[in-house]
Amino acid sequence: MEWGTIAGMMTAFATLLTAIGGIVVTVKVLIPNHKVNESTHKIVNQQRTDMLRFQAALVKTLVAHGIDVPEDQSKADVQ
Repeated sequence: MEWGTIAGMMTAFATLLTAIGGIVVTVKVLIPNHKVNESTHKIVNQQRTDMLRFQAALVKTLVAHGIDVPEDQSKADVQ
């Protein structure tokens, strides 16, 4: 076997190991990161739900006391 062939095989093997290492590192980084993103979304969604419930309670209180409540501007049609 020629030295050029051996060197080529060693280079190919080293490239394969580098690629496998890159895949392992990517998976080890992405999986925990995905879990953090899921928990962040749960917290944000819960805060929004709590805010909407509190806002509905405030509107009911204002209406019960005869105070005019302005229209929700976030639902207005934008043209």
